[in-house]
Amino acid sequence: MKSVFSYTFLRFVILLSFTAVGYLVGLRDLTLIVVAFLASGIVSLFVLNKSRDQFSSSITGFFQKINKRIGKYNEDGSINAIPGH
Repeated sequence: MKSVFSYTFLRFVILLSFTAVGYLVGLRDLTLIVVAFLASGIVSLFVLNKSRDQFSSSITGFFQKINKRIGKYNEDGSINAIPGH
């Protein structure tokens, strides 16, 4: 889960950086927000590619563990029938 927090933190830092630069350039209000989000999204698409791969692997692994647990309970006969069906 370290990769999840790392990726999220880096995205936030990039967004704040572009917000600060936009403010210093003279952008205000909705224009500042839109430009900051678009610019940070484009930059993070390239800069955080490796971090995003680690992030997605972490999330995939997490859900695979859950699916294995569900499969194990189904094989053991713990879940015989779904109520109402």
